[in-house]
Amino acid sequence: MPSKRQCVRTAISCAFAAAAVLGLGAFSPAPPNTPGVSPTPRASVAEPPPEREVRALTATEIRRKGLDRFIDMSHQKETPPTLVDGSQNKAAASTPAPTDDFPVNSAGDLVSGCWSLETYDSVARAGIGYHTWCGDGTRITHTSTSCTGTGSPGYMYEGCASRTNYGVGWNAWDAGEQWHFCTSYDSSTGMCSTRTGPWQKNRYGADGQVWLLEWGN
Repeated sequence: MPSKRQCVRTAISCAFAAAAVLGLGAFSPAPPNTPGVSPTPRASVAEPPPEREVRALTATEIRRKGLDRFIDMSHQKETPPTLVDGSQNKAAASTPAPTDDFPVNSAGDLVSGCWSLETYDSVARAGIGYHTWCGDGTRITHTSTSCTGTGSPGYMYEGCASRTNYGVGWNAWDAGEQWHFCTSYDSSTGMCSTRTGPWQKNRYGADGQVWLLEWGN
């Protein structure tokens, strides 16, 4: 840092120096993805939360997709899904602890259903994840997930991977993606000098709940 006397003569230089120090102190790299662990829901200060579009599947869609074998269609209902964001500190007390230990006949006459969610990475909205799950109100009865991405000039899509935990037979299903992008591609050399890897993770309940657990880059 410049001395007090130097600061009097060069106030602008001191302002830039102070800003640089503050900037370094505020930087915190995103934590690594740990899909096999069930973390405490928390907010990410580095990026905005991912965008998600979720809805209940109709009986016609369920039959057309062959999902009717995973639920009791006599108790099927289009239960509106609920979204709970850890980014708003709402999920810490309400996210269920995963369990596969249930009382006998615990499902009973509970409503069954299937839901579909599209989720996008929080960095450039260029990574897309597709999650489908069914439940009987107590247990998850079916899960499926896939992911893809799109590129643009200077932002090349290089692939993605879906990771899951718990699921069928449990009261919860954890699913997430990590995308890989080149952010500085040199077409003349075919080399990429910098990359980014946005990732996110959701938890799904047996009657349509969705909790945003964590995300980063």
